[in-house]
Amino acid sequence: MTQSYNTILVAVDGSVGAELALHKAIHVAKRNNARLVIAHVIDTRALHNVAAFDATVYESLEKEATNLLSNYQEEAREAGISDVQVLIEFGNPKTILAHDIPKQTGADLMLLGATGLNAFERLLIGSSSEYIMRHATIDLLIVREKEKTI
Repeated sequence: MTQSYNTILVAVDGSVGAELALHKAIHVAKRNNARLVIAHVIDTRALHNVAAFDATVYESLEKEATNLLSNYQEEAREAGISDVQVLIEFGNPKTILAHDIPKQTGADLMLLGATGLNAFERLLIGSSSEYIMRHATIDLLIVREKEKTI
């Protein structure tokens, strides 16, 4: 049986791993003639104390995310994907990516970079990829970084 996908979801955060996932998602979407959804979740868990003092933090993060997604959307269109949607959400990336966005978009495959956070952040809040792997109800593809040559 050959598996085909109709809606490919890729989660991006601006990291190298997320960009590799985006590039792979573009190729998978082209092979499947699928819609591509590029999603970014602004993690509000760490912002509660900062936002109490400066509400412009959210606006700044949203503007950065909009610029990032606009560039990614253009890259996907230039690669030949005609149906590209971008999505920005606020909240806990783990739960929003595992549950909400797949339901909202009708995605049947999600691509994630294997790493996004540095080691210290992973120690404090855990790996989003790991959580999503355990809780998502759609197929997942975890994209590993290419080996670095010395």
